[in-house]
Amino acid sequence: MYLITGSTGNVGRDLVDQLHKKGHQVRALVRDASRADVLPKGIDVAVGSLDDADSLVEALRGVESVFLMHVGAGTAQTQTMIDAARSAGVNRVVLLSSIGARLIPLAGFIPGTLAAREDLLRESGLDVTYLRPNGFMSNALSWVDGIREKNCVIDATDPGRQPVVDPYDIARIAALALTEDGHVGHGYILNGPEALTAREQVGIISDVLGRAIDFVDVTPEQFAQDSIEQGTPIPLAEAMKNLNELFRAGRAGVIADDIENLTGVAPRTFREWCESHVGELR
Repeated sequence: MYLITGSTGNVGRDLVDQLHKKGHQVRALVRDASRADVLPKGIDVAVGSLDDADSLVEALRGVESVFLMHVGAGTAQTQTMIDAARSAGVNRVVLLSSIGARLIPLAGFIPGTLAAREDLLRESGLDVTYLRPNGFMSNALSWVDGIREKNCVIDATDPGRQPVVDPYDIARIAALALTEDGHVGHGYILNGPEALTAREQVGIISDVLGRAIDFVDVTPEQFAQDSIEQGTPIPLAEAMKNLNELFRAGRAGVIADDIENLTGVAPRTFREWCESHVGELR
């Protein structure tokens, strides 16, 4: 039995589906039982959260390994999972982290938190595998409102390049790490096959949708200020400014071959992702 946290998210839902299709027993952790309606029939559902230690211990009963995706800030959920896993006798954890946890030195709250979570798990004595994806292709969905309302994308990362990755491919590696031996202690960098600028991504979306979409380049400072004026808390806007500066400088343009080396199948391209999500992008 494998416990999947974040089971209704972009990676978790694909992971549940892949494991289920391969005949594995899957238990999905959801905050609300109604959320499980989007998951395949025939899987076990546990209602609880990473903030509720008792529900987490119960969800871990009879589980062989767990996929951990944080849904809150800080490291409290990390420690709750460590304590619950020990109580339930679960030793193997596959952590959805980020390449940002290893791009050190980095200023800012977000990368520091990612690294601190990894450190806690590394010191816990549990058998941990660290998945470190680059930007998600699904992040492009954050542009949809601007595309629909103003036919434009406003972005602060150009001309920096990122080899964004399809959540489906992240789930493929998570499934291996959960169900096969030989991955404990390893950290895998997960990315798509090509490093693209945001402008190039928008160009691909334009091709797929069959219409021109304007690209509006702003500085990280201006993007942060606009976000604050729209209600984003100042600490979060500052953290995003730091990340956008990193992306703009090309620091996240790291390409690794871990997905293809581990599975024998190349990761999907951004165009392929767009073509399979065209309905959501319109």
